[in-house]
Amino acid sequence: MWTAVSLYAVSAILFAVGLVFGRQRLLDIALWVAVAGLVPHAMAMGVRWARVGHGPYLGFYEVVSSYAFIAVAILVVVVRRYRSLAVAGVIVVPLAFLMLAASMFTSREELEITASLASWWLAVHVTFAKLSYAAFIASFALALVYLIRDRTSTGRFADVLAKLPAQSVVDDLSYRFIAVGFIFLGVMIGAGAIWANEAWGRYWAWDPIETWSLIAWVVYAVYLHLRLTMGWRGRKAALVAVAALPVVVFALIGVPIVYQSIHGAYLLGY
Repeated sequence: MWTAVSLYAVSAILFAVGLVFGRQRLLDIALWVAVAGLVPHAMAMGVRWARVGHGPYLGFYEVVSSYAFIAVAILVVVVRRYRSLAVAGVIVVPLAFLMLAASMFTSREELEITASLASWWLAVHVTFAKLSYAAFIASFALALVYLIRDRTSTGRFADVLAKLPAQSVVDDLSYRFIAVGFIFLGVMIGAGAIWANEAWGRYWAWDPIETWSLIAWVVYAVYLHLRLTMGWRGRKAALVAVAALPVVVFALIGVPIVYQSIHGAYLLGY
């Protein structure tokens, strides 16, 4: 895992230098270094999975590490389709590096899933959670790229940003990631309710993480309403997409720290 952290750090540096000095070649190399980081990252998660007998479901270390992995993986998939969007790595890879680095300094205790929690619905709940949050990170990165280019017409950054797809394409991709993330988050909430009923005998109890997950879902519902009904596009939509991500981050990381809850106990291992 430390090898993955190191490779992501190098990748983040190369992305930053490539953007500042307008070197597409450095951006390409940075992407390949990030791909190289995915390999030991996947191996570390796989070895731990085999050892503890469950996926990255329990504890801050497992959960946040897996989100970092999926975020970088989605970046790679997007850049394979739109090579010039490699510049989005300037945002995604440093975020993934910080998430993974933060997880490395927390407890790595290997928690066991109790019989009451072991369920097929747990796998569904966690899988869609990871997919939804990673999609929101991708939409955030694209929206931020849109806003930066909207403000940058000259200078070193302008040469690199000029190679991006048209602003309408970047805007549409950000919207599509939010749309799919919104659907995945809804499935996560529904599967989590079914799992909660199996494990704790209730579908919904307004647990802090349940509540904030619902708030995040409503925030993105507002974005979709503004876009599809009110016709918001471009800069206004990008601003909403950027403002929405902190709600998701707080729901994932902040709530377990601020509130004592059942979910927090399994996420942070207390």
